[in-house]
Parts: sequence; C-alpha cells; structure tokens
Amino acid sequence: MAHPSLLPSLLTLFLLLLIFSTQPHSATSDSFSPSSPFISAVRSTIDEVQKVLSILSTVAGTGPFGDSRISSAINDCVDLLDLSSDELSWTISSTPASTTTGDHHSDLKSWLSAALGNQDTCLDGFDGTDGLVKSLVAQGLQTVTSLVGQALQMSGQFAYGGRKLLSTTVGGFPEWVSAGDRRLMQAPASGVQADAVVAADGSGTYKTVTEAVEAAPVESTKRYVIYVKRGVYNENVDIKKKKWNLMLIGDGMDATIITGDRSFVDGWTTFRSATFGE
Repeated sequence: MAHPSLLPSLLTLFLLLLIFSTQPHSATSDSFSPSSPFISAVRSTIDEVQKVLSILSTVAGTGPFGDSRISSAINDCVDLLDLSSDELSWTISSTPASTTTGDHHSDLKSWLSAALGNQDTCLDGFDGTDGLVKSLVAQGLQTVTSLVGQALQMSGQFAYGGRKLLSTTVGGFPEWVSAGDRRLMQAPASGVQADAVVAADGSGTYKTVTEAVEAAPVESTKRYVIYVKRGVYNENVDIKKKKWNLMLIGDGMDATIITGDRSFVDGWTTFRSATFGE
C-alpha cells in the first residue's frame, strides 16, 4: 500500500500510464506485420488461457474450498487471465479493440510483456491458503507463461520499419502523445475543463473517486477528465480495463490525498491491496 504522502505523485504517474497505454492515435508509417507462425503461437496461447479460465470457473462454482482469501484469489486470476487473453488477441488483430500508440511492433511487445507477468500475480494470490486450488491451476499457468515468453522472443526477431517508441518531441513526451494531451498534462488544475468533479465535502459531482471512475464512459475514445478537489479520500480505487482515456488531476502534493488500508494480513490478496490500481 502506498504511503499517503506519495499518492499525489502516484496520481501523476498513473495519468502518464493511462495516456501512454490507452490514448488512440493515428497509425504512422510502420511496415511491421506478424508472421503466420507467430499468429499460430499466440492463438495456441489464448487456447491455453481459456483452459485455465475453465478450471477456475469450475472451482469457483463448486465452493468447497472455504475461505474468502481463496475466493479473492480465484477472482483475481479470472480478471488477470481475461486481461492476458485480451492482450494476446490485440497482438494478432489488424484492428485491435484496445487503442494504440500507432507503432504496431512496439505495442505488440508491450502487450506481450504485460501478459507475461499476469500468471505470476495470479499464483501469488494463493499464498497463505492450503494450496489445493493453486495446484489445480499451476501447471496451466506455467504453460501460458512459457508460451507468452516464446511469443515475446519471436516478436523480437521480426524485421520492421518504424519510429522508436521512446522518441521525444518538445517537453520530453513520446511523439505519439498528442499536443492536446501535452497541454492537459502541463496545465494547472484550475486551467483544465473537467468532465467530473470529486469533492469530499459534497460540493462536486461526486463525493468519492470511485464513484466518479465508475460513472466514466466505457471504452471512451476521448479524454475524460476527473478533477479531485483537495481533501483526504479514504478508499481503494480500481480502474477497470474498459475505462479508457481517464485523466485524474488534483490540487497538488499534500492537498489531494487518496489513502487505503487494505493489507495481506487482513485477508486481501496483494493484487487487491493497492490503494490505486488499474
């Protein structure tokens, strides 16, 4: 769990991650095209993911395994593997449902890298349980991780022509960050037109950050700005995968603070203990 004094900085970092990973951009010159063996390998990996999801679904439906920690771990795994399936599907789609940077090869490697770690996070959630469910899915998860690793290795062997992901323009931003987004990121909170306002004292559109996030549009192709007024917000904020193009701004360090109190000791999985997660 992040220390409260760090959360304004974490909000800024989270904003950067949301912009860099979800903002739609026009495709640029990119001659990269996945090979047939790569596409076949990814499809096989998606099939393995679905097999593990089927096992988890069966286990969740029987209910003999007991405590809430196991139930939470199963739910985490379902979410994580569902995300892996999406990320893998995006790599072989000519028009991925996820928004992109416009650099197909770099996006592909980013999606595969993200999918690579989801299985370990899934297994970590079963720490502190009797291990029975973990043992049921462990082999399948290891197979998925191995296959994703092979696909990632294959992606590095492709020849492609295009710009580098980390190339920069004025202000040090990657070139695929639009001028409008650069202005939003550099502007003071008072100079940004917000779509929703969060205020603990009731003077805004919502009283909690969670309420504002849940009310945000799904799969938005436009930037959706949530302004969080100064105050202390005792909550754990979870950004769902279909909440695209969110931007959160606050009133600065030690003014807008989001703090949660979930911990592993209290029965939460590490994955769900984050104060601010996406």
